[in-house]
Amino acid sequence: MKTTLKRLGDGDYKLYNTDGSCMATTKESPYKKLSVKNCDEIFGVIEVEKLAFEHSNDLGGRCSNRAYKSFKEGFNKAMELMEGKKYSEEDIRDAFSEGVENGFYRHRNGHKYVDDYIKSLQQPTEIEVEIEMVCPHPSDTYRCGLEFGCDEDGCNNPNQIPYLDKNGCLILRKI
Repeated sequence: MKTTLKRLGDGDYKLYNTDGSCMATTKESPYKKLSVKNCDEIFGVIEVEKLAFEHSNDLGGRCSNRAYKSFKEGFNKAMELMEGKKYSEEDIRDAFSEGVENGFYRHRNGHKYVDDYIKSLQQPTEIEVEIEMVCPHPSDTYRCGLEFGCDEDGCNNPNQIPYLDKNGCLILRKI
């Protein structure tokens, strides 16, 4: 089932149906639940914990606990220091204008290329996703196989139900 996942900020995500109605959210609500971790993976959010763990393992077990903690603290400090050093859209436009005026920019239509480039740098706020679906009666695969032609390649039952993780959250996959 194809849907749209929207990132609202601060770990808040909402899943919208094709008609624009909300189907699920990461916040407490009467809607179905979404996993923040699953949504973060789809949007490519960096997991500092995972990076620190991988770094400490790359050291071959030497001082791994200290390496893990140091990596994590260093990464967070770098992010903190870089917070005020982001370029604004106006800064990018000025840099392109400066390049055009000094002859560094020859082959493209200036205005359209600048807008396309700025859009390419921006993080998406919505992504097309698919809800993973499963057979409505997995304990009776024989009947399902006879009735709908299901086999080891998958379920062909037209009435599949959403597959949930161990916390009861929908499992999403980027299209």
